[in-house]
Amino acid sequence: MWKTTLKMVAAALVCGGCCCSSDCGAAEVVEEIVVVAPEAKGAMTAAAPAAAKAENAHHAASAVSKPKSAEARKVGQKLVDNICKEDSKGFCHSLCDNMKKHFTSNHFTKGCKQLRDKMGKPVKGEFLAELAHPVFNISVWKMTFIKEVPGKKPEERQALFQVVTGEKDGKMQLLGFGFI
Repeated sequence: MWKTTLKMVAAALVCGGCCCSSDCGAAEVVEEIVVVAPEAKGAMTAAAPAAAKAENAHHAASAVSKPKSAEARKVGQKLVDNICKEDSKGFCHSLCDNMKKHFTSNHFTKGCKQLRDKMGKPVKGEFLAELAHPVFNISVWKMTFIKEVPGKKPEERQALFQVVTGEKDGKMQLLGFGFI
């Protein structure tokens, strides 16, 4: 058995291109939780950058288990749909209470503006894959944008969006999200 501490992350929609470092200012740790998985032999996949080996389990709030894929996919679908609609209320409604304290409608609106400036108008989110992980559901979505370029034909652009979910205290919880 292995233990790890997952830092629940509310990541900004755009962070200047790095999207991988918690010290970039685009992500804020909301809550730490302990994860225990049998027979994982201490391995964490690169697909779960918010998770790391924990030497200090005393920081944990509660245990997380893997939810059903269909439930996890519904959470991801709501997030990508709300990004496309630029619906801050709908997006923030999907967040757990601790994330709501740190990632507000204002953060969402600011992130959407940055995303629109950089990538264009979000028009579609499409489920691509669920990554293998013993505890979490990690789903990857292809987001399509249309960027208006003065004097040129509109450009289609795409980016990957990751949604990490888990079951905490018997309820489906969004644990992290962000463009990768």
